[in-house]
Amino acid sequence: MISHDSQGPGVLLVEDEILVRMFAIDALEEAGFRVEQAGAAAEAMAMLQRVRPGLRAAIVDVGLPDRAGDQLAADLRALHADLPVLIASGRNERELKERFSADAGVGILVKPYTASMLVDALAALGVQAIPTAGAGAGHANRNAPSP
Repeated sequence: MISHDSQGPGVLLVEDEILVRMFAIDALEEAGFRVEQAGAAAEAMAMLQRVRPGLRAAIVDVGLPDRAGDQLAADLRALHADLPVLIASGRNERELKERFSADAGVGILVKPYTASMLVDALAALGVQAIPTAGAGAGHANRNAPSP
């Protein structure tokens, strides 16, 4: 599924939990990002082939149904070294940080997260949205944690 509500930079969101995905989409769109979404690793890889030129970053959940998100993140970086990847995890962040410590293009975001934490984590990777007229003024509670 592809969302075109915003004309800002594209972000691929790979998240299987629908409530978390809806929260993240809302937060990202409110910040001015255009969101492409996938619920599984295979769907994300297929989508990547279609939307890669417009993508500025990927956000990957660790607990995907068809493959570990950290493996997907490593593959994304191997295929597209210029694509920053943010790994969202409620699991052991230390292990993830150790695994990706040599790759400045990978960031870790601990769940549950707020909208501002999500946007700030992307900014730390050098990915910022282009402000839109509605960015930041909408209905997302930027301090509410993800479900």
